[in-house]
This record gives sequence, C-alpha cells and structure tokens, in this order.
Amino acid sequence: MTINQDAAVYATVLAPEQRITHALARRRRGWLQVARGTLTLNSHALAPGDGAAIEGAQALEIQGIEPAEALLFDLP
Repeated sequence: MTINQDAAVYATVLAPEQRITHALARRRRGWLQVARGTLTLNSHALAPGDGAAIEGAQALEIQGIEPAEALLFDLP
C-alpha cells in the first residue's frame, strides 16, 4: 500500500524481554502505537492503546514486557 508521504510504517511482534532498536534520522519524529500487550519505549512503560510521540531522540529501544504488538511511524 502506498501512502504518498515521506513516512515509513513498521509493525512488530515482541516476546517478553525481546528488544528491537530503530534509529530515527536527524530531524525525524516518530509515533509508537501499542496494539496489544505491554512494552517499554526507551524505558517508559506503555500498555494496550497507548501511543507515544517521539521527538529529539535518534535511538529508540522497544522491549516487550509481555507479548506485544505495536506500530512505529517514522515521520518528517
């Protein structure tokens, strides 16, 4: 599917203790939306339905606390 914008969307499924990292390019922002389970974003706990705006961070670390599914939007 094409969204015709300068954006990328990533989906992840995490097991407990599983970690992923994502680097945001300079002057990019992000949005993480938790669909299911609980996880941490740079040590901040998030639960189902939570969303987090990301500005000024270049390195993102997302870790599952319990089985989790989330979407990460990489935005201009």
